[in-house]
Amino acid sequence: MPNDWNKVRYDLDKSENFKEICNSPWYSDAKYDKFSDAEFARRHALAREKMTRDGLDALIMPGGSNTWSFGSGVTWASGLIEERAMLQYVILPCQGEPTLIYPHPGCHIEAARKTVSISDVRGARGGHFGQVMADRFIELGLQEGRIGITAADRTGPEYMGVTCYHELVERLPKATFVFLPTLFHELAHLKSDEEIEAMAKAGELVIKSLEALVAAARPGNYEYQLEAAAVHAIMNGGGRPHFMIIGSTSMDDPKLVFPNPRPSARVLQKGDIILTEMVASYKGYTAKIGHPVTIGQPTAEVDAFFKTVVVPGFKGVEAALQPGNTLEEVRKAGAHFRKMGAQSRPIIAHGLDLITALPYISVDEVKGEAFDTLITPGMTYSIEITPVNAGGTFGIFFSRSYAMTAAGQRNLTPYPLDEIIVA
Repeated sequence: MPNDWNKVRYDLDKSENFKEICNSPWYSDAKYDKFSDAEFARRHALAREKMTRDGLDALIMPGGSNTWSFGSGVTWASGLIEERAMLQYVILPCQGEPTLIYPHPGCHIEAARKTVSISDVRGARGGHFGQVMADRFIELGLQEGRIGITAADRTGPEYMGVTCYHELVERLPKATFVFLPTLFHELAHLKSDEEIEAMAKAGELVIKSLEALVAAARPGNYEYQLEAAAVHAIMNGGGRPHFMIIGSTSMDDPKLVFPNPRPSARVLQKGDIILTEMVASYKGYTAKIGHPVTIGQPTAEVDAFFKTVVVPGFKGVEAALQPGNTLEEVRKAGAHFRKMGAQSRPIIAHGLDLITALPYISVDEVKGEAFDTLITPGMTYSIEITPVNAGGTFGIFFSRSYAMTAAGQRNLTPYPLDEIIVA
């Protein structure tokens, strides 16, 4: 059970007293930029609407810091952004107050309480999330309830830890647990004005990170120093990096078609091209940018490829990505690369929930739910093209992020398109 700080404040050196501190004055002067209470009320009401539709009594919404989640349902439902745990969980009942189950004890859980929108924050009892959840469902009278579990990532999908699930089933043998692989996307695919503004802020930060990378792009520096500079710019502006995919190669003897997911200790040299895919997060919502940078002037071959293949191809996709159009119209714009005698990575655009999500629009196919098919105000996307030369030896990744609004298309990463950046 939680330990009231007022009762244990003089015996904090006892482990049992320190496990689940609550009601302390700690971190009460910390300041965080959060979504409004009204925004979280909107989200919870939307989730309850879907629960009623699907005959569910509650949702378990997992979320953690992995490439395909970055918080998922936990961040969406509570505002928690936690980068150290595999998973944490929000219980959102159809009736009753939501509960956040947080993995770290002591000072950590008290700090988390100050960052989230949920007042009922409980510890995980040393990793026994399932026991804590079962107790909460018993409190709610849902021992025999029908409980949905949203996906923690978008690729498996995966849902929760094995121990957690076994504890739930053991403690609640008469409950029914339903795995819901696409419900989180259904909840998050249409953004509110507040969410779009958070994404626009993330867009500002990722542009700053690109500018910081350009400033660090000097002969003699390492690739990983480009990442360090870009990450600093995002965090210095109050955001968080999601990922930094940065690679460099010689324009005369290229070894890249796509930036490096693991920026290396390669030493930058004059005559290099740097490929970038960078994502910044603000309040859990992300925006992406990708733009090539050369150290010294681009070669004639690279410049021609950029101006005849990359930029026109990107603008064709951008022109098709408009409210009222279909994803099939966006897909058809990808034919430009073959028409120009080149090829490309298959994907040319994708949705953004908090991070990369359905739908996926590729040169040869479109993947998504039925409600994804028509481009609608509130939807958000990243265009990410990677034209590759005919021989498959050189390519350029190029990306921007967009929100669809009642007025049309809003560029969340408004950075000039037409020229390679020369460092």
